[in-house]
Amino acid sequence: MQDFNIHSHTIRCLHAVGTDEEYVLKAIEAGIKTLGFSDHVPLIDDQGMGDRMTMNQVQEYIDSVLSLKEKYKNEIDIKLGFECEYFKTNLEHYRQLLNVCDYLILGHHYEEPNSIDYCEFCDDTRVLQYAESICAGIKSGLFTYLAHPDYFMIPRNDWSDSCTKAIEKIFICAKEEDIPIEINLKGMRYGKQQYSFGESFIYPNKKTVELLMKHRPMIVYGLDCHDPIHYLEMQDYITLFHNEYPEFDLPSVKFDELKIKK
Repeated sequence: MQDFNIHSHTIRCLHAVGTDEEYVLKAIEAGIKTLGFSDHVPLIDDQGMGDRMTMNQVQEYIDSVLSLKEKYKNEIDIKLGFECEYFKTNLEHYRQLLNVCDYLILGHHYEEPNSIDYCEFCDDTRVLQYAESICAGIKSGLFTYLAHPDYFMIPRNDWSDSCTKAIEKIFICAKEEDIPIEINLKGMRYGKQQYSFGESFIYPNKKTVELLMKHRPMIVYGLDCHDPIHYLEMQDYITLFHNEYPEFDLPSVKFDELKIKK
């Protein structure tokens, strides 16, 4: 089972709970060897506020994580990161953050700052737009891995040809660029819903898993943790995933295989 998780949030994103130290303590209790904090990146001029820290909170976030890294250095390895959308207007900002943090995760939620979240509305046109932006992000070289590739399924009640085209485009691009695809364990917390092809978790969606098996990119499990207690459930969700998809045989990458500062 995977003994690291580098997809964790903090209360600064305004939709998580718990102190930074509580995340560390629960991760240690769960047997995690490496914990990466990757809260939602603040944007230039504080665009898109409501689901992320402000620019003036960045240094406090950095100081808090580095302080915990030192305090618990004999018990767990702590890394500092951010989860980012692929916004062309913020790429230089992201490059500057990489001077002070260990990694960035690509988690695309909006096409532009202050636009409609893909979890609120995502028709076939937006699905294909999403894939184009994701692939541009993958090719930028800024990101360690791609979070929740089928995030666009949250508001949808069907899987279309456009969904297949989008996911295949993303997986082919990720494989070409050696970027792992995340199996997002938080998605299973939403439970299942009925589709034209049958019942499935919203994400990782059954159709996505089938396409993972077809294209076989590198994969990594991401807890997408918004509550410290979730660390104690991480292995249960990995087991649940494999019970749901017993034919799934892609091994997850080792921590040392990730493009991250060591």
